[in-house]
Amino acid sequence: MIGVGGPIRSAGAQNLSIQSTGITTGNFLGYTGLGDLGGGVGHGAYQLGSCLFAAGRTNCTTTGTYAEVAGSANPGATGTYAWRMTWLGNIPNPIEAKSVSAGSNDLTLLSVPPGAFFEVTLSNGSYANLDFGAQVTPNPTGGSLNWQAFLGQATCTGSPANCSVGSVGLTNGATISGTISAFNMQLTYPSSTVPEPFTLALCAIGIAAVAARRVRRKS
Repeated sequence: MIGVGGPIRSAGAQNLSIQSTGITTGNFLGYTGLGDLGGGVGHGAYQLGSCLFAAGRTNCTTTGTYAEVAGSANPGATGTYAWRMTWLGNIPNPIEAKSVSAGSNDLTLLSVPPGAFFEVTLSNGSYANLDFGAQVTPNPTGGSLNWQAFLGQATCTGSPANCSVGSVGLTNGATISGTISAFNMQLTYPSSTVPEPFTLALCAIGIAAVAARRVRRKS
């Protein structure tokens, strides 16, 4: 699991924790190996969703239905979501992740170029993003976004030592991909926030997990 960002100090925060209950479009999770960073820690390009180029951007999207889970603001509430990760230009994916430790199947973000960002929009009107370069309109709710996506049965190419995320990252040009077995998101909407300096939080869960978080000030 990836956690990127700083802790939130807030008053009266509303937390939405949702699980995908079905994927309508973009049921794809992939990782392309870029080799050993040293010490057996592999890295690669990370993709969640199906990608198309339009209006100067490559957009990778996943849509589906969700339900709020225990601990969320409205447990049992349902709706639809639209997820997007996007970068400038019609170029190969520049968003990179790496194993959290030597040979690990769990990933943390390594490199997100200016102009790339992640966002989710819910049918209840909630919206959150992770935008490293302030390329989108500030989050209107002043919240944050965290996500975890997991591979189901995977297929590999490029002859990695074995068909796993850790091995693929160590093998330049190898790939691992498949459908999404689980997709969870957390959106936090505090009434006031004070962003802290960036920190990195990690948690090892499952074969391949990616999440990210960044606090956005209210506009």
